[in-house]
Amino acid sequence: MKEKFKNLGELVGRHSKVEENPKSLRKKEEVFFLELMGQLCQIEAVGAVLSTVGFQMNRYENPFYQSTKMLLEKYYGEVKSEIILWWVFDSISPEGGVYPLLDEDENKHILKTPQQLWKFLKRYDGK
Repeated sequence: MKEKFKNLGELVGRHSKVEENPKSLRKKEEVFFLELMGQLCQIEAVGAVLSTVGFQMNRYENPFYQSTKMLLEKYYGEVKSEIILWWVFDSISPEGGVYPLLDEDENKHILKTPQQLWKFLKRYDGK
């Protein structure tokens, strides 16, 4: 038997205002960020493979990099976007280790995962 779903307006009344829970919104934002970091890491990996076969393109001449940078700045702001781009493209040492990120107080932070990066960036909310 096919279930019939009611419209939310029918359940709570036409003149009611329904808002999404702020916690749910934050979780959606985090999921989006983690998926974005996955995509950016794939772009970086493809670039690394291409450079091993002789295809070299300066990052600052690459229109994909420039477009990504512009969109990140628009969405996350200049400070966060610089941290994100550093993490994706420059945080891995040639030996495969992770370079530490120095904050404004000269404290070192080792950010190995997108989740750790997300938590680090949350300190810049509202700035």
